[in-house]
Amino acid sequence: MKKIILAVALIAATLSAKAWHIRYDQGVLLAAAQNYNPATRLLVQRYVGEDFSKPANYLASLRKEGKHLETADWHKLHLNADLKPAATDDKDAYVQIEKALEILRNHKQHNEKSVRFALCTVMNLVIDMHNLSNVAIEGVANSGTDFQFTSSKGTANGRPAKYFPSSWKELWTSRYIFQHSGYTPAMWANEFELMFGDQKTHYSAGTLADWSNDIGQYTKKVHDVLEANEGKFLHATIQEHEDLHMSCMARAVYRIAALLNENFK
Repeated sequence: MKKIILAVALIAATLSAKAWHIRYDQGVLLAAAQNYNPATRLLVQRYVGEDFSKPANYLASLRKEGKHLETADWHKLHLNADLKPAATDDKDAYVQIEKALEILRNHKQHNEKSVRFALCTVMNLVIDMHNLSNVAIEGVANSGTDFQFTSSKGTANGRPAKYFPSSWKELWTSRYIFQHSGYTPAMWANEFELMFGDQKTHYSAGTLADWSNDIGQYTKKVHDVLEANEGKFLHATIQEHEDLHMSCMARAVYRIAALLNENFK
């Protein structure tokens, strides 16, 4: 009986984590929408409706319906040792964002379905490329993979920390979000504006290649810390990186807005 209860609890926790992750991405898109210029805002609304957070899980939803299964390979950002885009095929976020932007720049020449797909692809993949677990860097071991590292829950009453295996993807995709599980998408959007609104001009400056280099630098620094600690992240180290996690997603907020304001008119 205890095993059944534990199994149900684990399934519930997994489903809840997915829900938190979606709400977080919805918050990113709501915050981005607050930074669309009027013309872009009207265009986006035409293709996604009045709820600007709706496309947050667009590509994954299509795959659940058995459509566009190829998009499962699009979420990673591949960089060379100099942190420049280095994709060798179409299975790359940078490549697919560029293709989608070309459609958005010429949206009047494409049907509604194609434009909606391109628009939501930009939104989803810009978020994905700012998730440090999705960044694969030449020469950086395990980067861009969901590897197991060792973490701790901290210490209590002076006792030594207890270490346990953890998922690298889970850390950057859901653990920080789990710590604020009561947040709604609107609350996340407000949090981005409150914490990083004064950085929006800085974050949105540059090109997609510049932003790839920027996120690559942070990814490499985190892997360097992990390597220096022999594959272990103390609880305190994980907590120290929460602001980095938030700032990377804030970059996604303002960069989605910048790309659409520039390319979707």
